[in-house]
Amino acid sequence: MEAISEVFQKMMQKNPRLEQRMKDVHNSLGSRGIECKTVPSDVCPQKKCDGSGFLWFINYYKKMHPDKVAEDIQKHRELYAVAHKNNDQEEMNRIDTVLKDLKKEAEWWEQCDCYEQKKNEQEIARKLDLSGMPDKFRKAKVHGFKVDVYAQQVSRTDAALAKKIATNFITKYEEIEKGKGLYFYSSVKGAGKTRLACSIGNALMSMYGQTVVYMKADDLFLQIRKTYKDSNDATEAEILKIYREADVLIIDDIAVEKPSDFAGRVLYNILDARMENFKTTLITSNKTIDELADVYQARDKHGNIIPNSDGGERLKSRINKMCYQVNMPEESVRDIEAQQENNAFEQILFA
Repeated sequence: MEAISEVFQKMMQKNPRLEQRMKDVHNSLGSRGIECKTVPSDVCPQKKCDGSGFLWFINYYKKMHPDKVAEDIQKHRELYAVAHKNNDQEEMNRIDTVLKDLKKEAEWWEQCDCYEQKKNEQEIARKLDLSGMPDKFRKAKVHGFKVDVYAQQVSRTDAALAKKIATNFITKYEEIEKGKGLYFYSSVKGAGKTRLACSIGNALMSMYGQTVVYMKADDLFLQIRKTYKDSNDATEAEILKIYREADVLIIDDIAVEKPSDFAGRVLYNILDARMENFKTTLITSNKTIDELADVYQARDKHGNIIPNSDGGERLKSRINKMCYQVNMPEESVRDIEAQQENNAFEQILFA
C-alpha cells in the first residue's frame, strides 16, 4: 500500500494546477509569520484567550521552511564564532538571542494576561475552602451590604456608619496599625454582624492575600472538648495553633456560649498570641466589650463568680486593645430577608 505522501505527489505530477495551488498555499503560509490561533472568548477577562489562560502561537515561516531555518541557525553559529574570536561580547549577546529564537519550536503556548488572575482566583477559592466560612457568606462583599433593608431610620444610620467603617478598614488595611481589628456589636440577632465581618474577611483575602479563618465561638469549645477523647486525631494544641496563627481570624458570636472559666481561658490564650504577633481579629457579639468582663468571670461549679478572679477583666482588656467596637443596628433583618426570599420563591412556584 502506497504512503499518502507518495499518492499526493503523483496526483500533483498529473495535475499541474493542483501542484501550483499547493505551492501557493505553502508560500502563503510561509509568509504569514507568527499568528495566535487561540479563539478569544468572553470567559477571558481580557478577551484574548479561550478561557484556559493560555494562547497558542504558530510561526508559519519556521513550520513551512525548516531547511531555511536550519541554514539561518548554521549561519548565525558561524557569526557567533567570529564574534567570539574578536572578543566582541555585545555582538555575541545579540547573536545568542537570535539563535535562541531560531531554535524555538514552530508552535508554542504562552500565558494569557488573565493567567495570573485565574491563578489568584483559584488560590482564593482554596483559601475559602480552608477558612471554614459558612457557604452563604463566601461571596459576601461590603458594597453588597444593604442599608435600606432596615425598617427604622436609626438602624439605617447605624448600618451606613458600620458599612463606611468596614469599607475604610479594607481600603486602608495596609495603613492601619498591625493587629488592629473590629468588634461588631448588637444585642439583637440577625442584625448583619456576621455578614459584614465575613465580607471584610473576603476582601482581605482577595485584595491582600491574607489567610482567613472563621470560627463560631461555641463550636471552638466543642472541638476542643472532643480532643480529650482518645479517638480524636486533632489535639487541643493543633486546633489552637490554627486560630493563633491565621492572618485574619473571625470569631463569630463570642459570649453566647455558656460562661465558664474554661471558655475564658481558651479565648484569652488565642487572643493573647494574636495580639503579640500583630494578627487581625474580627469579632461579632451580642455583648459589648465592657460586658465581656462579667461573662467570662471565673465561676465555681454552681455558676457563682469567684471573688478576686480577674480572668474576665484580662480577656476584656485584650479585646479592647485589639478591636474597635462597631455598633450595629438594634434591629434584625433576618426575618425581612427571609420574607423577601419566600416571596421570590413563591413567584417561581406559582408562575
